[in-house]
Formats: sequence, structure tokens, C-alpha cells
Amino acid sequence: MGAPLAFAPTAQGFGISVVLKQGDPEKLLVRIRAEGEQDYGEPKTPMVLASDLAEFHFDGLDAGTRYEYQVVVAATDAEEAGEELLYEGSVVTQRPPGASYSIALISDPHIGANLAYHNQGDETILRAVGAEIAAMSPDFVLNLGDMLDFHEYGFNSPPPDGSVTRLAYLNYRWGLGDALRNSAHFTTIGNWDGENGDFPAEAIAWSREQRLLYVPGPKPTTYPEGGNAWEDYYAFTWGDALFVVLNVMTYTPTPHLLSFNPGVPDDWTLGQEQLEWLERTLKNATSKWRFLVIHHAVGGKAGDEINGAYGRGGGQAANVGEQAIVHRLMLDHGVQIFFYGHDHVFTDMVVDGIHYTEPGSAGAIWMFSGLETGYTQYWA
Repeated sequence: MGAPLAFAPTAQGFGISVVLKQGDPEKLLVRIRAEGEQDYGEPKTPMVLASDLAEFHFDGLDAGTRYEYQVVVAATDAEEAGEELLYEGSVVTQRPPGASYSIALISDPHIGANLAYHNQGDETILRAVGAEIAAMSPDFVLNLGDMLDFHEYGFNSPPPDGSVTRLAYLNYRWGLGDALRNSAHFTTIGNWDGENGDFPAEAIAWSREQRLLYVPGPKPTTYPEGGNAWEDYYAFTWGDALFVVLNVMTYTPTPHLLSFNPGVPDDWTLGQEQLEWLERTLKNATSKWRFLVIHHAVGGKAGDEINGAYGRGGGQAANVGEQAIVHRLMLDHGVQIFFYGHDHVFTDMVVDGIHYTEPGSAGAIWMFSGLETGYTQYWA
């Protein structure tokens, strides 16, 4: 079912998630070797997490090294003709300080569970973006949120159950194509990913459970910088850069639904626990380069009040609500770039020497002008 998804790479290891369209995941094996070596190591057997899902974990590896892997189906009967090779790819372990590398940032593909539904992201655009990423083989792909889309069930409404979220994540993985062949994957929670803080707890839980299964990420103990148990905020160092991934959605309890129920621009929040963790993480930072990653600012200031309340505007919102606290922390602790998505354009705005940078959209069909976003310079 598309490329395996490599996740949570550390200096010593990484995980690989494999989804089968048909067959028994219990029969899968994965073996690895350092790039340039002739022989593969002994194959690993899977943790079977669902009827279509196997997960593998490797450790005891060398830092800053690309490891090639093979996914095979094991022969389980003496009459079978041996292993069947399903997929080959590679993963890079965590780069040490001073190493050079490339990464890919994508945002807002908006992929739904039913690809025939019209009012959601265009998977053909995601596949085209995925092909471009595959050609450059970055160390990792970092999605800035809105991986999924549930317009089919209402405006920023949760899906009816976790099976819908599962299908959307499977479509997202399929849409990325070979972008995942040689690159690990990291996620950010967006407002269409089914985990908004104004949703019922049960609805948040069923989307979260599917994310943890089908697009796993770092656990709180994966990296020294830590994170939370739901893998929805975390930080890691790669080479000379610190990446701090934040969740503006799940810990904001109020709705922000444009004209349906606009809310206000200044009540977005990370929640006290996440905000305190962010402050500790930045205080302890030693990396030369320091980046925050989030779906949108923790506040909004856009072309009008409604779009501002929806979290649009990037750097225009630097001093709105809790974003003012985040902006001050960035100033105090040497953060150079605030990466975000949500507005579906490419723009870069410098506020007090900090870049507020959005990389555009990898599939959203809705394009926003300066009337909505308030930007005077942007590329759609």
C-alpha cells in the first residue's frame, strides 16, 4: 500500500511502518545494511498492530549513516519458492553536528478518505509533489499539518468514526508515493486532521489512534528534547538545527469556524503544559539553528477579523494573543525561523529578525488572496 513509512530516526536507529493492501503482515520481514555494504543483516520480525499493518524497530546503528532496507514476505511453507521482495528503500540516522543535509517541508495536502469526493485536496498534486521530493531524497519530510480533510462531513467537523480517519491516512501515504522511499516522515497537527480541541474527546481519540498507528512519530523518550505521549508535539536535533514541532489545535478548546462560528483571534493556545515545555526546550537549546514548526500562529491577524480568528496571517500575528509569548521566546532564545502552513501560499515575512515562512500547499484546492490573508507579497 505505497512506500513504507520510516519514522523517529535517532542516532542509533529508526522505525519502519509497512501497510499491506492484502496478505498477512505477520509474514513480513525487514532487513537492513549500511549503504555501501554488500550483505544485509538478519531480518527483523514485525510488531503486528492491525490486520494490515506491521511495524519494525532497529537500533544499535551508527549516526549520520544511510541504511538500505528490504521488505520481504517470508516463505512459511516448504513448498513455497522462497521470499518475495516487496519494497526497497533507505533511511538516514540522525545527523551529528556539522553535517550537511537536505529536508523537504510540505503542508496542507488535505487528503480525504473518499478520493472521489470533490471538495477536498487533489491527490494528483500530492503525487506530483511526492515525485519531486523522491528525486531529491532528503533526509526527512516534515508535514506542517492538514494532512487529511473531512469536508465530506462538514466544515471542520470530526469524521464519523476512526475508520474514516484510517482511510484518509492510507490515501495520504499512497499519495506521497516514493517520497517516502528514502526519507523519514514527521507530522504536525493541522485543523483538518481530526484532533481539534473543541471536538468531543471521543472524536479526538479515534483520529489520534489512527495517526499513532498509520503515521507514527517520536515518543516522549525518543529524543532528549522530549515531547508528549500523544506524539503531537516534540523536538529533535538534526545536524546543527533544532526542530521544535508544536500543536496549536488540540489544546485550544474554542471553535474557530470562519463565518459559521468565527471565534476570536487571540484565544488560540498551546496549553500551559506545552508552552512550559517549549520554554524549557528553547532555554536548553545549544544548536546553531533553531526552528519552530506549527500549523499556524498561536493567534491570527489577516485580511479581516474572521480570517484572523481562523489563525491566518503568519507574522502579521506576531503580537496577537499567545503568539506574542511565543514570539518573545523566539527572540530571547535565538530562533531564526517560524515555519507554518494553513494559508496555502508561499510567503516569507521577517518580524524583529525572525522569518515567518510558509511553503505553500501540496494539494489544497482553495487558493487565498491578500483579501483573506492580508499578505502583500506571496506566491500561490
